[in-house]
Amino acid sequence: MLSTSDKDRRDVRHFAQPLVSVVIPAFNASRYIERTLRSAGRQTYRNLEIIVVNDGSTDDTAKVVEKMALADPRIRMLSTANRGVAAARNTGIQESTGRFVAFLDADDLWHQTKIEKQVNALNR
Repeated sequence: MLSTSDKDRRDVRHFAQPLVSVVIPAFNASRYIERTLRSAGRQTYRNLEIIVVNDGSTDDTAKVVEKMALADPRIRMLSTANRGVAAARNTGIQESTGRFVAFLDADDLWHQTKIEKQVNALNR
């Protein structure tokens, strides 16, 4: 078990790393989005903001994302009228605050070390 001071040091280390904005355009993705968000949230690289752009979904995508956001404060959702995946990505970029942006489709999964390896390669 970590002491409070160990936990604080661990958190500071993560926040000293550049923020990566994960942008996920989602249209009627309720069947997949929970697994996708878990995949993003389980990254070994922890300093992430996860932005889901709900692109006019007519299914339960928004409800699933809202539920996931309650468990992981790095997740936030933006809702727009349906304008297509490119517009949804652009909306996510505009709202991102990270030094880097990573795109993840709403029905895709990442290996848990993907972002860590990419940030390490970019910081060489």
